[in-house]
Amino acid sequence: MTAEDFAYAWRRVLNPATGSPVAGMLYDIKGARDFHQGNVSDPGYVGVQALDEQTLVVELEEPTSYFLQLLAYPATGPVPRHVVERYGEAWTEVNNIVTNGPFRPKSWQRGQSMVFVRNPEYGGRFTGNLQQINLLPLKGTAAPKMYEDGTLDVLDLRLLPPLEMDRARQRHAGEYLSPPCLATIFVAFDMSRPPFDDVRVRQAFVLATNRQILGDVIWRGYVFPATVGFIPPGMPGHSVGVGLPYDPKQARRLMAEAGYPGGRGFSIAEALTPHEREPLSKHLGAQWQENLGVKITWQQIKYGAFVERVCRELPSISLVRWVADYPDPDNFLRIGLGMWLHGWGNESYAKFVREASRSMVQEERLDLYKRADKILVEEAAVMPLNYVRQHLLIKPWVKKYPTSATMGWFWKDVIIEPH
Repeated sequence: MTAEDFAYAWRRVLNPATGSPVAGMLYDIKGARDFHQGNVSDPGYVGVQALDEQTLVVELEEPTSYFLQLLAYPATGPVPRHVVERYGEAWTEVNNIVTNGPFRPKSWQRGQSMVFVRNPEYGGRFTGNLQQINLLPLKGTAAPKMYEDGTLDVLDLRLLPPLEMDRARQRHAGEYLSPPCLATIFVAFDMSRPPFDDVRVRQAFVLATNRQILGDVIWRGYVFPATVGFIPPGMPGHSVGVGLPYDPKQARRLMAEAGYPGGRGFSIAEALTPHEREPLSKHLGAQWQENLGVKITWQQIKYGAFVERVCRELPSISLVRWVADYPDPDNFLRIGLGMWLHGWGNESYAKFVREASRSMVQEERLDLYKRADKILVEEAAVMPLNYVRQHLLIKPWVKKYPTSATMGWFWKDVIIEPH
């Protein structure tokens, strides 16, 4: 692997012919936007080049404070040019792919299993002792049973409904681990049309929502109630002392001011949620009907269909989760909310986010992000509901299992004792 592998990979992401959905993440590189949008056809126009085999030179459009954090994002990794050009879209098939990580794929039965084996040619630090990894995409009651009988070394409890999570955690209390996760579940509104183009209506919906109960009762304490800013705890820039409280009386007053006294005359086109958030959507609907007099009928669909639908056109209300792509507030307030602020514009918010992205003084930029976050939640452009945590059961013979708040896994450092 050489520096040119990175330069090739980044230009490939930005090439319009590739159709990468995340090409915009690299727009901070000089010339990247023009090349990706077809204004320039020469890939050499992009400000990334290999000076020699070990030196990658990157020129940015302007000072970019989060750029080093952005390099943790998978789209900035290298790809094997000779394999991509030989196999085209099939370059990631098990029999074709070439990797340089600590493990390489052995088999992949789509929707059933993936098997990885240790890569003897890996040159980095390898502190664990795993020789093979078996990944199983499990749902329902099969997962706890397989953990019970020792088939699974690690079980992600988020696969289970809250009551099932409770049972599994209590049964294996000494094997339960809850690492941090940089993620926020939130309600997004289509603010380009009535009724949510009216800030009073959005604020009323927030004031009518008891997020403490959502976290403590509906999710049984497996999430933190997001009663303050949008940026989750654990990430620099997380705000406290901002946001709207639970106040149904004030919510009803605002709805009446907006022309919907007691919920009369209020209607929306569509409320959409992925299947796995159905308990949350049901409780939201019940609270809004009780406190505002409005009836919201949620439509539950599969996650893939949900993503496809909201990318076409935003529903009136969406129930969304954002997990950090890279560990910086920019990923939440700019990237994460890019499509969800449709119809809302606040010059101060945009100014603070932009200034923070260019500031090289950490204390200054975090203050700017906090000021932006305050505007976001107090104008109810979105409604943060919960801050997410990870929930794992790990067998006693797994002596080392590093985790990441951005949901990465470090299998090269896992240690399993004989058992």
